[in-house]
Amino acid sequence: MRRLSPRANVIPVIGRSDSLTPSELKAFKTRIMEDIKHYNIPIYNFPYDEEEDDQETIQENMELRALLPLAVVGSEEDVILNGERVPVRVYPWGMVEIENPDHCDFMRLRSAILGSHLNDLKSITEDVLYETYRTEKLSRTVLDDRQSQVYPDDLANQSVRLKEEQLRREEEKLREVELRVQREINEKRQQLLAKEETLR
Repeated sequence: MRRLSPRANVIPVIGRSDSLTPSELKAFKTRIMEDIKHYNIPIYNFPYDEEEDDQETIQENMELRALLPLAVVGSEEDVILNGERVPVRVYPWGMVEIENPDHCDFMRLRSAILGSHLNDLKSITEDVLYETYRTEKLSRTVLDDRQSQVYPDDLANQSVRLKEEQLRREEEKLREVELRVQREINEKRQQLLAKEETLR
């Protein structure tokens, strides 16, 4: 997880969580979160901003944080329950319904990844993780020529400089568009005034 987290969003998940009793699962979740905190592993912890987000979003994210790591169960079998096809894992003593929130966190995980948090995951991947990776690679390429070492502060500064340069280029493009639109407006105004003169 430590090697993966700088390159991708990490959401900790316990697979085959149906093999643990509820008390074992709770203890295992606690141990995993303690390890994540101890080793400073950055994970996607369903962030929210109390000033900007609405109460429903804050509540949903707090619930998702409390579930970390998410306990999921997979299945290749479907059973018809109440006239609907439901994915389950069948045991001699009963079955685990994959889409039942009382049995596992799969539905919460799926709705978060593919629904409510999809854009946030994409933007973090693009704006933070990819830019950090890109900066690191560019720095390493330049520094390999000098046989030097990459320092985290240098990476951060270079990342900021790259972002500022990108922002400056975008501002220049915006100014060019504004000037072009202003010229077009002036040309149209001149054409309208000329047509108005001919009509008099």
